[in-house]
Amino acid sequence: MKTFVVRIENDSTLKLLSTLAKELGLNHTVLTDKKKEDIALIRAIDEGMRGEKLPVSSAYKILDNLMK
Repeated sequence: MKTFVVRIENDSTLKLLSTLAKELGLNHTVLTDKKKEDIALIRAIDEGMRGEKLPVSSAYKILDNLMK
């Protein structure tokens, strides 16, 4: 299976491409900004789980800086 990602700037183009995909029998999904953020977060967590261990104190410092 292959995946093809297209960034669409306006609703009319989105509707056209969605209709075309449907007519061609292609599975398609529209990703909202929330879904894209969730995917990015999942990927970051996955990469972090495979990396070097981070001391808890360092993690708190990073979180504190992000909250500023």
